[in-house]
Amino acid sequence: MIKLRKVLLFKYIYITLFIISLIYLVIYINIDFTSKFEGSESKVEGEVLSIKYQGNKMTLTLKTKEKLIATYYFDTKEELNKTKKELSLGDTLILKGELKSPNSSKNFYGFSYPTYLKYQKIFYIMKVSDYYIKQKNSNILYSIRNAIRSSISNDKVGSYIKIFFLGDDTSFDTTLEEDFRNLGISHLFALSGTQISFLISIITFRKKTLNIKNLLFIFCILISYYLIIEENAAIDRALIFSLVFSLNNTFNLNILPLFLILLSLSILFLINPYYIFDVGFQYSTVISCTLILYMNNKKSRGKIIDLLEVSWVSFLVSLPISLYHFSYINPLSIIYNLFYVPFINVIIFPLSMICFFIPYLSFILEFFINIFEGSVTFLSRFNIGYITLARFNILYYLLYYLLIYSYLFVKKKIFLFLILLMVLIHYSYPKIFPKDALYMIDVGQGDSFLLTSNNKTMLIDTGGIMSYYTEEWMQYEKTSSGVYLVNFLKSLGITKLDYLVLTHGDYDHAGEALTIMDEIEVNNVFFNSNELNTLEEKIWNSSSSHYKLKEGDSFSLGKFNFLVISNTYPDENDSSLVLYSTINNKKLLFMGDASIKSEEYILDNYDISDITILKVGHHGSRTSSSKEFINKINPTYALISAGVDNKFNHPHEEVIERLKENNSIIYNTIINGMVMFDFTNNKIKTYIR
Repeated sequence: MIKLRKVLLFKYIYITLFIISLIYLVIYINIDFTSKFEGSESKVEGEVLSIKYQGNKMTLTLKTKEKLIATYYFDTKEELNKTKKELSLGDTLILKGELKSPNSSKNFYGFSYPTYLKYQKIFYIMKVSDYYIKQKNSNILYSIRNAIRSSISNDKVGSYIKIFFLGDDTSFDTTLEEDFRNLGISHLFALSGTQISFLISIITFRKKTLNIKNLLFIFCILISYYLIIEENAAIDRALIFSLVFSLNNTFNLNILPLFLILLSLSILFLINPYYIFDVGFQYSTVISCTLILYMNNKKSRGKIIDLLEVSWVSFLVSLPISLYHFSYINPLSIIYNLFYVPFINVIIFPLSMICFFIPYLSFILEFFINIFEGSVTFLSRFNIGYITLARFNILYYLLYYLLIYSYLFVKKKIFLFLILLMVLIHYSYPKIFPKDALYMIDVGQGDSFLLTSNNKTMLIDTGGIMSYYTEEWMQYEKTSSGVYLVNFLKSLGITKLDYLVLTHGDYDHAGEALTIMDEIEVNNVFFNSNELNTLEEKIWNSSSSHYKLKEGDSFSLGKFNFLVISNTYPDENDSSLVLYSTINNKKLLFMGDASIKSEEYILDNYDISDITILKVGHHGSRTSSSKEFINKINPTYALISAGVDNKFNHPHEEVIERLKENNSIIYNTIINGMVMFDFTNNKIKTYIR
């Protein structure tokens, strides 16, 4: 045992193992894994790994020849309720349907759903038309999981028990999650080492010291617990760290915390190298590792001072992660965490554990949840303390970490000054060096175009997806394109729009206006001159500065000059605002959903030719872009915004052919994703080349 202890104290073992795990990580994440499916399969057999219900939608994760996501939509509430009773984890299903590659909006700095699934080795989503249960579950682990899930209610209390006890956040309110992120406290909902320690303390109640027998008992309990919870990177980290540190303490190995951290990370990277891309894992790992090293052998200066120091260090080391993924930080989270960290760890989390076993006490947990959520919603509503910083190259964030760790461990105040200087540069750079640019944003089947010039910003349309389900039981919360749009604006450092132009009131052009206005300051909203529809009325009433533009109106945005050249018609598409713009001897024409009728009016009343950039009317529909119109305006570049597999089959082939015959260079969001014209540097950048 003494020899083993000496070997384990040899630091180069941990350094070597960590280097090996990093090499393995780099090699593994660069392997281009391919699907075992051909993609043409219409019938699949699989074992149910997870089930999620949202309105009339059921989403399954299946174990087949590889992991597969399957979606099914119920026609009746009776069918939904019957399935909830009959279907359980571990059941073997036969599914009929169509395999589809996962799609997502293709915007700079945006969340990529295909990449997210790739990290789980999922390559296809099956749109299920029919299914049946071939065999019921007979696996004891799945039976335990099913029993646990059926015992947890689907109410507010149940959602907290699920997230803390099972690592399952599928029933959590996404609006609240956004509020948590705004306040900088979302990391509290990843199962942490503190909470694992709480579980261990329950298991070892009244035991002053841990012996081998007790440790084996703890190990068996935690492994059993691991087998019944949802797969989660942050939970794996907490469990591995807790077990490694427990072994060190039990056997008095006296291995330094740094090497225990290297050992834990090595194990995690060897288990799943893709963990490194998980945001929850990044937060929990960086914060916990730093606190372990920073607070080690540090003398207590009182509980309040210690908690303030922990909160300050946690904020500092999570700052680059928050800026990289979300483009904003909230320094007030240092203060918020003083209250919310103990509130979650001392009250909410333990009560969630207790209420799982004693549901009759749920009213107590609900009381504290209401206090917690009410205060979070109240504070988030004020939008106090947010600092939005544009997305930079990843090397800039690594430089942040170099200075942060130099400040924490070298303990020189000059490094704190340099960190603050970096934040100032980060904030000021886009404002000191503004860009004249046009962005065609991928919002699916809709339009949204951003223009920036001289620190002025304008958004033409917002995109939006109309829900066709009217019955309440069929409705479910979707992540709107407006959320992605807001995140993209913030990634450019944009917190204010000088103009929001809504070419017309169709949902795919104005549907996310209210979402934008809730998150981004909008100085002026422009509408066309038609009567307002219901959606436009809501937007009009939510804005203090709104105007109806008519033919002949003009305005400017930095170096851009705009002229309204559209006429008014009874049809909303015909009456779309058509904007003619010039910048640096370049001509731009934004057609909205204007039809051939509007095009004929423009040809009869305006002498417009040799357009540099044409925003093709109505997503490339054959009802727009007549041959006469295209030949006359002779666009160099044609921009088409349309959704993948949209039900209208936009853009239509004849429109594409007309543009090609004109030798126009076509950019289509379906093919190219986001497109950016940088007029300052005369460059064109696309998401997909």
